[in-house]
Amino acid sequence: MNRRHLSLAIMLAISPAALSLTTLSSTALAATAEKVIKQSQVAEGFVNFYYDSTDGQLYLQANKLNQPFLLLTSLPHGVGSNDIGLDRGQLGRTRMVQFEQHGPYILLKQLNTYFRASSDNVAEQQSVKQAFAESILWRGKLLPGKKALVSINDLVINDLHGVSDVLADTEQGAYTLDSQLSVIMPDNIKSFAQNADVDVNLTFKAQQAGEQVAEVTPDGKFMSVRMRYSFIQLPEAGYQARAYHPMSGYLSDEYADYSVKVDEPLVQRYLLRHRLEKVTPGDAPSEVIKPITYYLDPGVPEPIRTALLEGARWWEEAFNEAGFINGFKVAMLPEGADPQDVRYNMIQWVHRATRGWSYGAAVTDPRTGEIIKGHVTLGSLRVKQDHLIARGLTADWPDRQAAADAAMALSLARIRQLSAHEIGHTLGFDHNFAASTNDNASVMDYPHPYVRLENNAIAIENPYSEGIGEWDKYTVAFGYGAADNQDKLLNQALTKGYRYIGEADSRGNGASHIYASLWDNGNDAIAELSRLEAVRRHAITQFNGEALLKDEPKGELADVFVPMYLLTRYQIEAAAKWIGGTDYNYQQLGSGLRWFFAAPAKQHAALDALVAGLSPQSLAIPDNVLHALVPKAGNYRKTRESFNGNMGVVSDPLGMAEVMSRHIVAQLLSPERLNRVNQAYMQDTEQLSVVDLLDKLIGATLYQELSRETQLGINMRVNAVVVEGMLAAYHHQDTASEVKAQLFAKLGFTVKQLKRRSTRASEYQAAHYDWLYQGIEKSLQTPEYKLIAKPLIMPPGSPI
Repeated sequence: MNRRHLSLAIMLAISPAALSLTTLSSTALAATAEKVIKQSQVAEGFVNFYYDSTDGQLYLQANKLNQPFLLLTSLPHGVGSNDIGLDRGQLGRTRMVQFEQHGPYILLKQLNTYFRASSDNVAEQQSVKQAFAESILWRGKLLPGKKALVSINDLVINDLHGVSDVLADTEQGAYTLDSQLSVIMPDNIKSFAQNADVDVNLTFKAQQAGEQVAEVTPDGKFMSVRMRYSFIQLPEAGYQARAYHPMSGYLSDEYADYSVKVDEPLVQRYLLRHRLEKVTPGDAPSEVIKPITYYLDPGVPEPIRTALLEGARWWEEAFNEAGFINGFKVAMLPEGADPQDVRYNMIQWVHRATRGWSYGAAVTDPRTGEIIKGHVTLGSLRVKQDHLIARGLTADWPDRQAAADAAMALSLARIRQLSAHEIGHTLGFDHNFAASTNDNASVMDYPHPYVRLENNAIAIENPYSEGIGEWDKYTVAFGYGAADNQDKLLNQALTKGYRYIGEADSRGNGASHIYASLWDNGNDAIAELSRLEAVRRHAITQFNGEALLKDEPKGELADVFVPMYLLTRYQIEAAAKWIGGTDYNYQQLGSGLRWFFAAPAKQHAALDALVAGLSPQSLAIPDNVLHALVPKAGNYRKTRESFNGNMGVVSDPLGMAEVMSRHIVAQLLSPERLNRVNQAYMQDTEQLSVVDLLDKLIGATLYQELSRETQLGINMRVNAVVVEGMLAAYHHQDTASEVKAQLFAKLGFTVKQLKRRSTRASEYQAAHYDWLYQGIEKSLQTPEYKLIAKPLIMPPGSPI
């Protein structure tokens, strides 16, 4: 889960059931407090609500003025589109607010919790409060009468969740809230002892339907979603906030403290974690006062339900070892319980129109970082992708029942790991994308299924590690155990060689850490790429129609082939990290902390491994396999999971080669990577240089003799991709000037070489060389010019 998915809020301990809504008789029409109370449906508790069914007005008793509480928005019902987001169960922004009265008006003010003064000096606290703005979210006018009642329709029939903004950000068009088509849901007005909820059905309109909106709604011009406003009492005192340490493995929050001393950091950071207390305080193991309990959505079918429960319960071991006996539990959600209720930590099974991410969000107290509600969203279609990959890998198994059993076992093994991973986020834990290089020490990495060749067949048993890793046990002990043991734990982590690299240092080409990648395996990314490439070639050459489901049309076989052809896509990214790659850690003990570039020999080895992936031997598809990938049948159509091409409905082998080669070239020639390669070479001429990299790439492609027959097209398409990659790097604004100079010189030299080859080539081949060098010359003058006007898009792989 990405950090930006965490919302700030709070959940309270499970309290008695809500008072039932009582319908009271009504004959009065005048809007006075007494008449509203008499004729309204009432929900009393933390907030007292009065719903008047005669005019659809919802009233709130403003009897808790100037008392801060939390206001959370969420989506009990979702949109169902992975591209848009807005999933069922999504937690929105949580705000620390308070009601205030000014004359006849009640205001809802959002307090500014980022800028603070933590000292006991009231004047100092006031100086900070007065220095930074707060936000008025709403104003309502009190009704006449003895009780302070105010209508809140225009507070709750309001896009406080930011649905319109999300639709605009996802390029769905200009949707606006239509208050005339939006209503309060009277059956979902609830008030408990320490929290209260109001559900509204909001309709958003647009003159033109957004593409993704139209895919999941009956009429894409009208999109209706259920939104909840949760009013939550602040937690009781007693929770001890804990300072964040970069080597902790935790997610964190922060605030600016203007009362700190001059020689202390202004920005203070604290861990996100649940409140967990022992019956008997101290280092010795003890039962807990109240366990951290997660509840599973009863809508999950078997055998997935059992797998999710098993994976979730892996955390029990870590908490027991940390000394919290029975500190973590998992159970089915009680019948009638509301999964959006802030009193329940949830593992929710969420459907979308296409497969997409699962994630773990948390509701936390913005003052302290205390997690009060963990909410896991598991996309239901991901398991089907795991099953599809397993079917492709076992297509040549002669024992088809064994293949079916193995595919199901792999899918459920992934579900167990996924359950533990996403719950880990809601316990406060960050990703650890270096764990796969450290004996799979954490479930907080993104694992690729471990598959291997054995007796000339692909074996897929034990595809994922089982249980919590050593790093996970360390994080539980660090954040939930005694604070005075943290230095000892940090020293142990260093001694044991734990690797921890988080989110920002792992994603994208700007991230350079050699051990931090997503969906990779093994301590040696380069050796693993070579090993997995052998598995990939076997999967491609042995691929056949047995990979289809029963009664599935043969035209669907092409979609099962996609992840086989792209099997190494993430290991390619991991190996590329070694080119211009760096190594460092977050351990801050002592003064010897430093970063350094990867060894030259490893960089050259990584370059060789990636360039080998551009060869026709790697990119070619056997004729018997290609011809089995027949067009889609009848009303079946290509989807985002399909390969596109330039040959109409039939499979395009050169299109597949273009997609894979473009992926490799993009890794090699990313501006950030080239800049790092150049910087390392300027510091140490033993290092790989940009010239070395370009020479190796061009020598293996543009300067190779063109192949014959079916592989000729692959050579030509790869050559075009390489030329475009070099030009893109040259024109890119992030490419350093020193690197641009090397690229410019190499492009000029390449033009000369291509001209020479043209004069010696056949007429057919000469046309290819002429097109390449003329394309270089034209693009150098006109950056917008592309040799391949519309590059083919790689089908989605992540999440797998």
